[in-house]
Amino acid sequence: MAARRRVVVTGMGLATPLGIDVEDNWRKMFAGISGIGRLSLPGTEKSPVRAVGEVKADDLERIWREFPGRADSEGEKRTLFALWAARSAMKDAGLDDYKGCRERFGVSLAAGLGINSLDDIHRWITADRAFDYSGFAAQCHRVSRESILRNSSSRAASLVATECCCRGPNLTVTTACASATQAIGMAARMVERGEADVMLAGGADSMLNPVGLVFFVLLGSASLHGGDPVEACRPFDRKRSGLVMGEGAGIVVLEEESHAVGRGARIFAEVAGYGSSMDAYRLTAPEPEGRGAEQSMRRALEDAELPPDGIDYINAHGTSTKLNDLAETLAIKRLFGDHARRLSVSSSKSLIGHLLAASGGPEFIYTVLSVNRDEIHPTVNLVNRDAKCDLDYVPNVGRAKTVRAALSNSFGFGGQNASIVVKKYRG
Repeated sequence: MAARRRVVVTGMGLATPLGIDVEDNWRKMFAGISGIGRLSLPGTEKSPVRAVGEVKADDLERIWREFPGRADSEGEKRTLFALWAARSAMKDAGLDDYKGCRERFGVSLAAGLGINSLDDIHRWITADRAFDYSGFAAQCHRVSRESILRNSSSRAASLVATECCCRGPNLTVTTACASATQAIGMAARMVERGEADVMLAGGADSMLNPVGLVFFVLLGSASLHGGDPVEACRPFDRKRSGLVMGEGAGIVVLEEESHAVGRGARIFAEVAGYGSSMDAYRLTAPEPEGRGAEQSMRRALEDAELPPDGIDYINAHGTSTKLNDLAETLAIKRLFGDHARRLSVSSSKSLIGHLLAASGGPEFIYTVLSVNRDEIHPTVNLVNRDAKCDLDYVPNVGRAKTVRAALSNSFGFGGQNASIVVKKYRG
């Protein structure tokens, strides 16, 4: 068997409620500045969901200007978010004009569920409140640009590959909230095994539409906080009331070490290990003791050949839901034992919301930055200590701390779990 190749991070790109520049994102994250605000979607004035993490209008306009043709032809924001983040990551890595073998450049991208527009449903409802299947079949060309019929889950990955000239492996991962972390983990494995030298990996998503909002309200997982939207997402807090939906993208360049060194690339960190698991418990609730989450983290540590006390920081899934925050805390305490009390743990979602299928993309980037800069962003709105959530969640104020290695966790609906170990690069 060939020796395992080392995988390093050489480029990063973001589109989040905090902005579309990595440095701007990190400055705000570390300062505890929230990107969550009042829902601005037209026609949702009576929506029970009021707080969301939206990509700001000025940033959207800048993305549209960057991709004028795509902005005119594409109906889904997630596709444009992916294109921006991917191009940013390639520029950051110095690969946008690189003349190397593009057949060994691949894409591994997470994407959420496609959009079902209410207009498309209403257009073919008959007077007796039935659906006109014959009319729909004859006129399906009239469906909205953002409809799932025109934008499959693999659309973003295909366009990213086209725009960035990546002719190698191409895959789309759709495993709920674990999607982006699994996409990054699978991309790292492909580079390790020699199937590619460079992989663009991460996720893009937006479900800030009427059907998407209703979905999470019916599940009972969305926060219906009616006060200041900045205070709506409060992971690990005793008064947490549910997840706050967000949108955006986070994409990185993963590169084989010698390939990166050979072209003089800047290396931010090393991807050292990846693990995944399945709760096999319930569709809408985690296994109460966090057994699946523990298994995912344990496998990532084993893959990285690191003991539990080799980890200094965990970027938690931290959704601000009653069940998930407790299950993740229990999993950390059981896996790390006495070392759990020395860990720093924080939730990026407290500042940008839950980006659903894309969530692991920005969170992985924030984890890389923590390892690279020895800085940990805070969990904001943590003011009412939950006796059962009793770890160090870096409450409200960022912290300087040596981070030799860190875990990024994503635990999704349906019981999907994924964890990635990032460590300092030593050449």
